[in-house]
Amino acid sequence: MVLIGQTTSGHFACMPDFGAGCYLADLKDIFWNTEKLTAVLGKVDGITVAYALSSISDQLHNTYQF
Repeated sequence: MVLIGQTTSGHFACMPDFGAGCYLADLKDIFWNTEKLTAVLGKVDGITVAYALSSISDQLHNTYQF
């Protein structure tokens, strides 16, 4: 499970099952988000989540006004 949201500092992702969380750039910014997510999740999981967020970012922006 990945919980994403937005604060005055930008986007964030929390992964409670991993006991991890981090700030993100724009959800389509694969480079930055991969750097941050791999630091807290490991290489494979961080890359997977970064690409998944990029893939669904348009739908999230239209639905939740990120």
